[in-house]
Amino acid sequence: MTETLLPADLAIDLRQLVMTIANTVDLVGVDDVMHGRRVGMLAREMAIRMGWSEAAQSILYDAGLLHDCGVSSTRVHRRLVIDLEWSGAEEHCVRGYELLVDFPPLAHLAPIIRYHHSSWDWLERQALPGDTARFANLIYLADRIDVLAAPYHADQTILAHADGIRTRLADARGRLFSPELLDAFEQISQEEAFWLALQPEWVQRYQTDMESRGELRMIGWLEFKQCAGIFSHIIDAKSPYTEQHSQGVARLSRHLARRFGLDEATCEKIEVAGLLHDIGKLQIPDEIIEGRNALTTHEFDIMKSHSYGTLQVLKRLHAIAEIAHWASLHHETPDGHGYPFRIGGAALPIQARIINVADIFQALAQDRPYRGSMAPDRILAILQERAEQGRADPDVVALVADDLADCYRIALCRP
Repeated sequence: MTETLLPADLAIDLRQLVMTIANTVDLVGVDDVMHGRRVGMLAREMAIRMGWSEAAQSILYDAGLLHDCGVSSTRVHRRLVIDLEWSGAEEHCVRGYELLVDFPPLAHLAPIIRYHHSSWDWLERQALPGDTARFANLIYLADRIDVLAAPYHADQTILAHADGIRTRLADARGRLFSPELLDAFEQISQEEAFWLALQPEWVQRYQTDMESRGELRMIGWLEFKQCAGIFSHIIDAKSPYTEQHSQGVARLSRHLARRFGLDEATCEKIEVAGLLHDIGKLQIPDEIIEGRNALTTHEFDIMKSHSYGTLQVLKRLHAIAEIAHWASLHHETPDGHGYPFRIGGAALPIQARIINVADIFQALAQDRPYRGSMAPDRILAILQERAEQGRADPDVVALVADDLADCYRIALCRP
């Protein structure tokens, strides 16, 4: 493909991009979707009070937002927000590092995320570049402050527990946390405002203020596509049963779009929409995703929320509004009985119809906890039945029928 066939470069607010990734990660919290935002706020406020530079403050805020980008499982998230120390924490630090280190706009955050659960007595012995050790340890401290404080937000008893939190963290002085950082925390946290600022309303206002300090920059299409790949890796790590699902849907969507005769720029956009289509599924509890029985009515209602969640996460990136729209419609059907918008007929664009068929095909081709992978002929029969019922686009399904073996290979990301 030549560069002239690619979509145009995108004007992306870098802070908005960080926020979008952060909101994606925060969905994993299910019951608490503000953990990353509170950690970023705490880290930045402590940096301000210690007189660190504005550049350092900005880096720490973004690192706090993204510190858990290696977490996709609600089970892992629960452990991380309950235990002060956990032997399994290292895995998500490494994974977060690997997600960001090769993406130039955010690569500077990768080392901080890599070491944000490393103890200070280990960090200070390492020959890490620049401020990596200090920054990573501040994220660790902010993270643990929030974990210890979180149970007291709902009943507004945080002030009564502030001394206990200070004592518990002080016990890890010089071992888990830098004495310099603990001294700063001890001083700042004497103020009631330090704790009251953690209430959801004030965290949201803080985020809004930080968004106004964004940096608009042009991001090349291929660079943004790489970023979409980061999202897809976060999404697909949700469960062993969804591994490579978004990648498979993206590749098959592109293949079908080409065969439909759409231009290369549109095919590129459809591929990215496929990478992003299941962002909202991160908020679905693992127990539902990995359930071995048919979904109850209540569980299915929860599942229906995920495509709406996809739109809510992506809509802050105004430059990809069209792509976000297609991605959020992947469970809509031509007869208008899909979800969550009940869009059908001429209002349902061909791009969304293609992604819908690709999503169903890939899911049926992949192992699930309640069944094994289906054979290509069986998948095609299901798609043809759906097309006859008005629940899948018949022209797109006909393309699958004409190229079944290749569609199966592409959906499973096979060479």
